[in-house]
Amino acid sequence: MKLNFVDLFSCGGGMSTGFSRQGSFKPIGAADLEVAKPSHGIGATGCNATYERNIGLTPMSADLSVTTPDEVASHFGFSRNDVDVLISCAPCTGFSQKQSKNHSADDPRNKLVERAVVFAEAWRPRYVVIENVKELLRGRHKHHFQEVHRGLTALGYEVYSEVHDLKHFGLPQSRIRSLIVAKLGGHFWLHLPKVNTLRTVRDAIGHLPPIAAGETDPQDTMHTCPKMTGLSLERMKAIPKNGGSWTDLAEDQAHLRIPSMNIEKPGSFPDVYGRLAWDRVAPTITRECSHPGNGRFSHPEQDRLLSVREMALIQGFPSDYYFEGSLSFKYRQIGDAVPPMIAGFIADAIAADAHGRAFQPQQMQLAV
Repeated sequence: MKLNFVDLFSCGGGMSTGFSRQGSFKPIGAADLEVAKPSHGIGATGCNATYERNIGLTPMSADLSVTTPDEVASHFGFSRNDVDVLISCAPCTGFSQKQSKNHSADDPRNKLVERAVVFAEAWRPRYVVIENVKELLRGRHKHHFQEVHRGLTALGYEVYSEVHDLKHFGLPQSRIRSLIVAKLGGHFWLHLPKVNTLRTVRDAIGHLPPIAAGETDPQDTMHTCPKMTGLSLERMKAIPKNGGSWTDLAEDQAHLRIPSMNIEKPGSFPDVYGRLAWDRVAPTITRECSHPGNGRFSHPEQDRLLSVREMALIQGFPSDYYFEGSLSFKYRQIGDAVPPMIAGFIADAIAADAHGRAFQPQQMQLAV
């Protein structure tokens, strides 16, 4: 019998994909408000349509800061005793140290992490799964995790929590994240399978056919990227292949620099318009990955941003995953996601624990 799971803050389905494709789990509920910037409004990101297309279940559009467990259960028609696994991966924006204001202010959205306790108390799932940036466990606002820990412990859960760089488990990207799994009434230790050799950018995307900026591969509509013209394209062409940066631009190319390419403080933003290196792991894919000026998100040798498919493969999505919405929001859904490959390993570990057998991780297919 499959274990039922509910995915709160379900985004484009990264965590749910890892669980549903593992084979031992069935999604019975999901919820996401689809909010990016407040100015975009509710439903802007289109992630619920992406989730539905790939997972086969339509998420509830819900503000999880106020929506109750009973409302979610009623919406999907399950009872409080039906939930075996609660997934609750609240937004990470308020914790990340990359946001300068987070060094002093405690973003109100950080309280969303604590909603996991409210839903766990109502449904009493056997397992609770949380993923977030490393600062949830080690940062200035880690008191939110401490509240989660106290709340779950009081309900009878034993809580595993650790910070991992996911590249050590086969993700072709350096991505340092807090992973938390709580088990009701018993001990749980999350063993993830480490790789002997790190997977590189070439391993992840080297097989894909070349495309130009603004083009779409006729065989794969997700192998597409934004058009570049004028100075943007000239700037991209000037960045050296295979790991080059704007800091490599010659003095006679100064007209190609933008304000964030700070001459007085070299290295302040070293990755803007940077190219990935073929034989290294990629840097962290972020929600701002839809523009080459936001980080090192450009192709190692082709003069363009990574395509949606390339970005998704580096983020650990299966090679057949389809993203709905505008091009910019396809990229955002990828950057916001929990890598499905890693989610699958967590699912493996929980399935093994639930059925009392040895943990044997399955490798999710990332590319054909």
